[in-house]
Amino acid sequence: MLVGLAATALLATSACTASSGRSASATLAPQTTSAPSADRPAFDGERAFAILKAQCDLGARVPGAPAHRKGRDYLIAELRKYADRIIEQDFTFERLPMTNIIGIINPSAKRQVLLCAHWDSRPYADEEISASKRRQPVMGANDGASGVAVLLELARLFKEKTPAVGVVIALFDGEDYGDFARDWGVFLGSRYFAKRIKQIGSPAYGILLDMVGDRNLTIYREGISEQRAPRINDLVFGVARELGYQRYFVNSVRHTVLDDHVPINDAGVPCIDLIDFDYAYWHTVDDTPDKCSASSLKVVGDTVAEVIYRERDR
Repeated sequence: MLVGLAATALLATSACTASSGRSASATLAPQTTSAPSADRPAFDGERAFAILKAQCDLGARVPGAPAHRKGRDYLIAELRKYADRIIEQDFTFERLPMTNIIGIINPSAKRQVLLCAHWDSRPYADEEISASKRRQPVMGANDGASGVAVLLELARLFKEKTPAVGVVIALFDGEDYGDFARDWGVFLGSRYFAKRIKQIGSPAYGILLDMVGDRNLTIYREGISEQRAPRINDLVFGVARELGYQRYFVNSVRHTVLDDHVPINDAGVPCIDLIDFDYAYWHTVDDTPDKCSASSLKVVGDTVAEVIYRERDR
């Protein structure tokens, strides 16, 4: 992902939008109840953290590396335990094999929600000062493995108690491969998925999880999300507040980030990015599991689970 450097106008627009009435179409408004649900399985932060660590134990999941293939096989096997249908979207970039891993839950539902994250890690640590470290790959404990860990634990919940709506869980490959400044070799999986989204389903909206495991978790409303999917921001941050998580979900815009949610929005599905970009280890060799925590994963997992279990089919 890349932070927008020329975001002043967007942030100003977003701030005005956040403080005024919404003018977006009512069809974008999630269909929810008005109170927290007591009847849903408990999200297990420790289990999610174990999934995060299991990914990192394989090594850096860089396309072309042995750990990438092992990561692909691991995630397919795990998601297969819970999803009603699995789709493997294989594609290549610069002759490197990549795979989006998609799980469909409750496919007969009329209404769908998209939950997504990227599972690859970066081939070089470009935020390091040392030239030798910059040539090393990034483990991606927070930047990659954390979002996937939350989604796989959510999939377990959805298997235990099927939500009223359908859920598309999409694990994108190739988000972090190339050069963000040149827009080359990045967001590969989400762009591939977005062009074929109608083959998968018709999600009413989407939630992207990226860097959600930071031990010092603070998630702000992201700028592009606020501009393009403000109602979904309202929903998620409102639920977090009701659950008592307002300390971790700060109801104001701070960063504007180019990320996998952009292709999804471009495909016509309003999608927000839940991301803690105040993370000192981003794109460094120190993005390792000890910088993450089970409690942070639980905060995010509880919030997203509540959003999904409040949904009603229609």
